[in-house]
Amino acid sequence: MRVRPRTRLKMHSGNDLHRWTVSFADFMTLMFAVFVLLYAVSINQEEQYKEVIVKIQKASKLLNQSVFSSEREGILTENSNSIIEDSGPAIRSEGMINQANDELSDVDTLKAGWELKQLKTELEVLLSSEIDEEVLKLDLDGDWLTIEMGGDLLFAGGSHTLLIAAKKRLNKISEALKPINNLLRIRGYTDNNLIADEIYQSNWELSGARAFSVLHALNSHGIDGRRMVVEAYGRYTLAKDAQGKIDKLGSRRVVIAISKYALVEPVAIIKAKVEKKEPIKAKVKDSENIQEIYLPNERLIITTRMD
Repeated sequence: MRVRPRTRLKMHSGNDLHRWTVSFADFMTLMFAVFVLLYAVSINQEEQYKEVIVKIQKASKLLNQSVFSSEREGILTENSNSIIEDSGPAIRSEGMINQANDELSDVDTLKAGWELKQLKTELEVLLSSEIDEEVLKLDLDGDWLTIEMGGDLLFAGGSHTLLIAAKKRLNKISEALKPINNLLRIRGYTDNNLIADEIYQSNWELSGARAFSVLHALNSHGIDGRRMVVEAYGRYTLAKDAQGKIDKLGSRRVVIAISKYALVEPVAIIKAKVEKKEPIKAKVKDSENIQEIYLPNERLIITTRMD
């Protein structure tokens, strides 16, 4: 019996294992070209380098003109954060900056109220007995005239209910503040005793409740509620005596801060409604002649009207 010859797989022998040297040679060639370019740039003269920068700037200027509506020239110098030469109208325009500041600042648009110096003089006369007893303090500081009322005058410890004597003195203060239109801030404070119970969650609630008590008292005596704002400081702004020690009784205070600015009444802008009236069509006189009008559906109309 004849045996068939078996075909044997022949291993391909070649230089495929060394083909990585070709890629490595190409890589080294590119690296050599990069270093040659860097060396050429480093030995180039500074004036020629500036010419290249100028050309790049001119090219970028054309691009900026197509993107932005205004020209913006100028370069950044070394060790400098400012733009020199022409910075463009968007940067140079002080009017635009001032306009933006005016829009963001409400203080510039407020109306000046009653003069604080004159008001302080009137309050000193009206509250002379309270000032002498040191239960009230008047202080004029810049844009604010403050009336500080001590804790012994207003509240009992841990309470926001006004005492009877406090209501009488608040009535006198209301008579002085009612004729003016200055803005008011009612600031409430507490001592440093931590408060957390079923009525007040913290000292902030107590200080806010005390400020609201004074606010409602002033409002009940005719002070416009739109003029008043409540501020609660809690136990973080304590009063101190002459020796620098914490005055707990004085810390339970409420301060009425009178601003130099007045309440600005909103101006109601009424736009006139323009009613569109349809033009009156002129009446067409009837004709004296009788007309015969034949309609598409074989109907006949006999009329003297011209429309």
